[in-house]
Amino acid sequence: MAPISTLVVVASNRAADGVYVDTSGPILIQGFAAAGFDVAGPVVVHDGDEVEQALRDAVDDGFALVVTSGGTGLTPLDLTPEMTRRVIDREVPGIAEALRAAGLAKTPHAALSRGIAGTAGKTLIVNLAGSAGAAKDGLAVLTAELIEHAVSQLHGGDHARTDAAKDPGATPEFSDVASVAQVHGTGATHAPGESAVGPDSGAAPGSSGTDTAHAPGDDTDAH
Repeated sequence: MAPISTLVVVASNRAADGVYVDTSGPILIQGFAAAGFDVAGPVVVHDGDEVEQALRDAVDDGFALVVTSGGTGLTPLDLTPEMTRRVIDREVPGIAEALRAAGLAKTPHAALSRGIAGTAGKTLIVNLAGSAGAAKDGLAVLTAELIEHAVSQLHGGDHARTDAAKDPGATPEFSDVASVAQVHGTGATHAPGESAVGPDSGAAPGSSGTDTAHAPGDDTDAH
């Protein structure tokens, strides 16, 4: 796949006015470039309507990925999520959730980020909080593997498929059956056709043969 065309947009009134020098944008530029992305920017804009215009321009210019930094907090001027929703067609909540989870591992303040992610046509747009730490978390989540897969899907590419999915008539191997049984907590590793309750198992007729006991009302799946 060709390098992913990426634009970094910094939403900050102070940086746009020259009051201070933004540090998150350069971190993102360097990180994406090191990962092999074809990256441009940072484009520094004021909060609010200028963010929307920058996003629309990026979509029109055909960028595959647009990453914003800043404007995701709770102040009255933090409007990047609202501007992003004006542009996108569909949200991709899993990306925003992963970004917040990465931040929460380091600071509880990450829970205050309202950043979203979504698609506009064939462009993926992702909001990051406006800090150096959030930029580094963004680079950790927005890997080349993840973004390449997202871009492929936006261009009509298929989901990754297992061998079984490619050949629905294929018979699962014994090792596959055992693995599935272990994942579901049964501990069963019987070959196809064998009974899970053998003649020497000691299990009562009709029992499942598992060793897991649950109190009345317990759910067998931990949440």
